[in-house]
Amino acid sequence: MARAHPSDRSIAIIGAGIIGLSCALEFARRGTRVTLFEKAWPPRGASWAAAGMIAPAFEAIGVSGGHSKLFELCDASARLWPDWAVQLERESGQSSGFHPGPSLAIALDQAEAAHLAAVQAALKDYDLAPEDCTDQLPALEPTLTDKAVSGLLLPSDGQADNRLTLEALASCAEQHERIEINLSAPHLISEHGRLRHQGYDATLLTAGWQSGDLTLQDQGREVSLQVLDPALAELQPIGGQMLSVAPIENGPKRTIRSGHIYIVPKADRIVIGATSEPGQALTVPQPDQIADLRAQAIALCPVLAEAPVLETWAGVRPGFKSHAPMLGQTRLPGLYVATGHYRNGILLAPLTAKLMADLILDGEAGSLISAFAPDRQLSAQV
Repeated sequence: MARAHPSDRSIAIIGAGIIGLSCALEFARRGTRVTLFEKAWPPRGASWAAAGMIAPAFEAIGVSGGHSKLFELCDASARLWPDWAVQLERESGQSSGFHPGPSLAIALDQAEAAHLAAVQAALKDYDLAPEDCTDQLPALEPTLTDKAVSGLLLPSDGQADNRLTLEALASCAEQHERIEINLSAPHLISEHGRLRHQGYDATLLTAGWQSGDLTLQDQGREVSLQVLDPALAELQPIGGQMLSVAPIENGPKRTIRSGHIYIVPKADRIVIGATSEPGQALTVPQPDQIADLRAQAIALCPVLAEAPVLETWAGVRPGFKSHAPMLGQTRLPGLYVATGHYRNGILLAPLTAKLMADLILDGEAGSLISAFAPDRQLSAQV
């Protein structure tokens, strides 16, 4: 991309989840004109369906088959969140719902205890290292079951109210003089091996699990991006079912993790999740699955049996086998991608926006973003 003055540059962003909105705001802050393509406004995709956890320790350590630099990426973004949240609240006039840690990780059997021990060992030299708190569990979270085998306090792991964050970002996009929201589909052409998107210096694709289905005109025929760039063929939908219950006076006050179950207290609800169903583009929650999630949450915090269910839902996360996002330029020069954040979209929003702006506007491709480039992700899958 030519090094024009920022105000002369124009970027198209396709998809307005938390990644697309965060990138749009970052580009606009740097003086670039942004067109945000999103058919459904206000956005209500995976970012709305999430629990909002900012959890580099629990999500990125000890993940089987995980990307070797996933924790480094997640940790770097988690450290941006406090200042990023303050700036977002100042610009939007709305709450971001950000709350720092610590969170609690609980083991109810020896297999889970072994996993927590592995997480603690892997992060023993980390400045926000997990702390064994098994003996302190009743004081730290009185609602916990007395059947816990072990527990870790995770100082690095906090949360945001993802719905508040998304609303604040959408408000900023609507108000910003350099951001235009376009509710139609973009018209993209592949011409001589390059992207031609009239009126834009570069195009950034942030459309979640459907990113690989984006179509372009290529030599007079319509083709999907995953045909032109095989790396995106590995992106898959990963369904997740969740519920929320009403906050109760004697309910849990901290985020609690145990295996795949989490309990995330918000101001107006307690979020409980989540299933993980690879290959499933879920839109409707299944009563049996929801009942099982609620039962497992009650096993962790028996008092939740008193909390009435407020809402149940299903969402779709975008994911690769490495559990890590794809960040960088596709095989079509001029077309960039930031997708596949799986369970870490909320966590990785601030850093993804910074890295993509650095890359597209300034040509800066440091070692961290380079590790998540499309060609690197493809080589990691084969």
